[in-house]
Amino acid sequence: MIVTQAIQAAVLLVAAAGGPVFGLARLHAEDHLGDLRLEILRRDDGRILWHTSVSAGDRFEIYFRHSSDHTPVYDLFEVSAEGGFLLLEERFHWYGAGLEFHPSADVSFSSEGTRIRLRRPFPVIALRTGLTAEHCLRIRDREISLLAIAQGSDALWIRIGKAATYEP
Repeated sequence: MIVTQAIQAAVLLVAAAGGPVFGLARLHAEDHLGDLRLEILRRDDGRILWHTSVSAGDRFEIYFRHSSDHTPVYDLFEVSAEGGFLLLEERFHWYGAGLEFHPSADVSFSSEGTRIRLRRPFPVIALRTGLTAEHCLRIRDREISLLAIAQGSDALWIRIGKAATYEP
């Protein structure tokens, strides 16, 4: 799984407390969802490496190669109306360490692999670029290799930001 449960819990606790999530922009109810953008930034210095305009309901996929099993993993996300993400689905050929699993998830097995459907919210997506993993983000007709915009083992955040202004 892209975000470990420990990181997810820490991010959700900070967000639930109303504080900024590691300096990330907070969205307010009066903000216009048409002014949003999906951003990939380096966690160490907050530099935005890539961005594109999005709206609530837009979907994108992050896919990578599992670091030990070397099999493809596909995570399907949706931009939520609250300005975060919903993990809708994870697909993989062979179950490996760190991949999605939860007793309440809708899991199906076929000759094509395992498919887990869920609606897990994330305020941000945290990941570390890997040389073996070859992370890519696919949205609409664009495919972005994370190694093309970041160095191997860089800690990255994928977040929803405001296109015009940010609240520190």
